[in-house]
Amino acid sequence: MADRTPLTYLAVAEALCARPGWVLVDGRLVREHDCGGWEAARAALDAIAEAADELDHHPDLEQRFGRVRVTVTTHRPPGISGLDLALVDRVDRVLGAGELA
Repeated sequence: MADRTPLTYLAVAEALCARPGWVLVDGRLVREHDCGGWEAARAALDAIAEAADELDHHPDLEQRFGRVRVTVTTHRPPGISGLDLALVDRVDRVLGAGELA
């Protein structure tokens, strides 16, 4: 399992360069994605929830009709960790190519 140790700002910035569509907002990794409709967005959230359960690391999830917003951070200790990046990669596999928030 990935580590919960907070990464440096530089490490987070470098990691985001390889993860299009993700932005750092108030110390959290955020991605918004247009799934094209209500059912597709709901299915995406279900798949993300399943991936989160497998990692035992749970993001904040929002759905607005066909759009989803995923927010990822580590609460204890606070910051962005390797576990967050592992979850981000799983979310990207569910959602596909990056889309800027």
